Amino acid sequence: MNDERGMKVWEFLVFLGGLMAIAAVLFFAINAAVLPRIVHRNTVVLTPDVRGMTVERANLAVADQRLTVEPTRQRAHPEMAAGQILEQVPAAGSPIRSGRTIRVVTSSGPPAGAVPDLAGLSERQSEITLQREGFRRGRVIRLRRADVTAPTVVCQNPPAGRELRKGLAIDLVVGEPAPPELLCMPDLRGVPLHLARQRVLAAGCVLAPVSYVRTVVHEANLVLRQDPAPGRRIRKGERIELVATSP
Repeated sequence: MNDERGMKVWEFLVFLGGLMAIAAVLFFAINAAVLPRIVHRNTVVLTPDVRGMTVERANLAVADQRLTVEPTRQRAHPEMAAGQILEQVPAAGSPIRSGRTIRVVTSSGPPAGAVPDLAGLSERQSEITLQREGFRRGRVIRLRRADVTAPTVVCQNPPAGRELRKGLAIDLVVGEPAPPELLCMPDLRGVPLHLARQRVLAAGCVLAPVSYVRTVVHEANLVLRQDPAPGRRIRKGERIELVATSP
């Protein structure tokens, strides 16, 4: 009875050993023949340049090489629109085996910020401020203004404080001093001095201290000479010099 059991155990061990030998042969056969074929099918290609594309378009572009594109994170960019690829790993032109994944960083679009207040600044100051805040100068409209003495920003579009995408243009209205008003110098010779004073002040000019000369030909306080000469074009606010007969 014991011999019979011993024979059965021995036969089982022999059978188990045979199975293990067959498994080992199959393992080495697969490792030597099948796996190289599978690996060989994943050929090495050069990584395409997908920067500037969207992820959807990039996946279409690399489909022939049996590659896929996968976004990993986003980053703001002043020029690239949201969704466009900024960076990729592996880099363009690097070897990659087909079936692998290209990981990319996409743009979240330009950052946004509040439009700065440019009112009262010169053109140069406004341009520096816009560059510092990440905006750029757009159209400039120039208007003559009587209330400004130097070119100054008087209006802007969009207005100050509005949230706007960085990199966009801000239009300006620049007030410039109005040109001086030109007048025709009247002839004040022979006019009584008090009337001449009134005419000079009414014209918006400044009367210099009057010079006097003695004469026996003319009555007192009459204008004899003037500078500027009669008929000359003068600016409002210009200084007028008169020579009159002494009292």
